[in-house]
Amino acid sequence: MGTDTSGMATRPARWGPWPTLFWGVGCGLVMVVSQTAGAAAFALWWRYAHPAQPFRIEDLESNGAAITLALLVSTPFVLGFVALAVRLANADFAAYLALRRPKARDIGIGLAALATVLVIAGVAEQFLDVKDPAFLFETYDTARSEGMLPLMFLAFAILAPLQEEILFRGFLYRGLAPALGPAASIALLSAVWAALHVQYAPFFIAEIFALGLVFGWLRWLSGSTLLTILLHTANNALAMLAASAMAP
Repeated sequence: MGTDTSGMATRPARWGPWPTLFWGVGCGLVMVVSQTAGAAAFALWWRYAHPAQPFRIEDLESNGAAITLALLVSTPFVLGFVALAVRLANADFAAYLALRRPKARDIGIGLAALATVLVIAGVAEQFLDVKDPAFLFETYDTARSEGMLPLMFLAFAILAPLQEEILFRGFLYRGLAPALGPAASIALLSAVWAALHVQYAPFFIAEIFALGLVFGWLRWLSGSTLLTILLHTANNALAMLAASAMAP
């Protein structure tokens, strides 16, 4: 621990593993509370706009309009909480989270790795006769019915990847990797990240875990979280386009 010009002790420029986990849990709570508030606001709006159509709480988890509003509400709170944690570590936000422009070589490797995972997952999906994820199509259809597809694309393809990558491959990886090592940190964070996607069937949770491993490896290889944000955005945008192409 260093000292400032007055001789007072200052915090290190990086949180250790336990404080990092503490901040991570706090960020998760902020995410849950803010997304719940956004979903609740949608439910209240629905009751006002559609008084003759009762809205069930259990429908929120697959309602694209509700999820879109939840992500719109939660993003500034989540990013603000992470920014607070970085500030209290006396660190630069962009440097702490590795928000640096990736090299062209790393972008090429990242695109190839993402394409490889998607192709392998697609072949496995056909071989195992796995049905397409109903969650994606239900959310797309409900958002379309409310005229919120542009906002849903913003939320799913940009805001969700931004939140998740800043937290997992940015903040948590930064605090855990020096203590646990890159491989263990990547595996642990990929497992937690995949487990959060409980709305999907086990096959697609496994695919998300594989994507987490790839994103973590690319974060280590390139030293850039911005690269994983871009690839995560590309992956979610492709999923949205697939839902659009296959929607009735």
